[in-house]
Amino acid sequence: CGSMNLQTVLSLGETPLANSLLTEEKTHLPEAIFPLDLAFCPSCSLVQITETVAPEILFRDYLYLSSFSDAALRHAKALAEKLSAKRTLGPKSLVMEIASNDGYLLQYYQQLGIPVLGIEPARNIALIAQKHGIPTRCEFFSLDFARTLSAEGLAADVLHAHNVLAHV
Repeated sequence: CGSMNLQTVLSLGETPLANSLLTEEKTHLPEAIFPLDLAFCPSCSLVQITETVAPEILFRDYLYLSSFSDAALRHAKALAEKLSAKRTLGPKSLVMEIASNDGYLLQYYQQLGIPVLGIEPARNIALIAQKHGIPTRCEFFSLDFARTLSAEGLAADVLHAHNVLAHV
């Protein structure tokens, strides 16, 4: 709502980023920390954090790989099979995923003969997906990038965004 009248509900102090543990070679360097405060807006009832870390810091070098979870892989396979049948997807279709990670979901569409495109901002993870044969663009999804895809004639028949909501 734009109100600046936020009430702090919980302060966890200065906190390092999750999934950003220092390597042994870097333990002598200072660790980046950020305030982690939770606030309530009495005007609109939104509960929110008070500081947003820049996406470039959070997501350009990311450590979590979705394919490490057997449960996530089983769910991804079942979802791809279900949506492929329900949407009658085939070789002329296109499935995209925003924050596609290592291609854990798109691989199952690809195995069904459906073209895919991953959009993954983490350079290291986009490379892993590409090495596994998943076409992946290393970009943040934005209006400008959507326009770029559209100008290239790329329009998704199915667009997944499973891993973005928790970060918004």
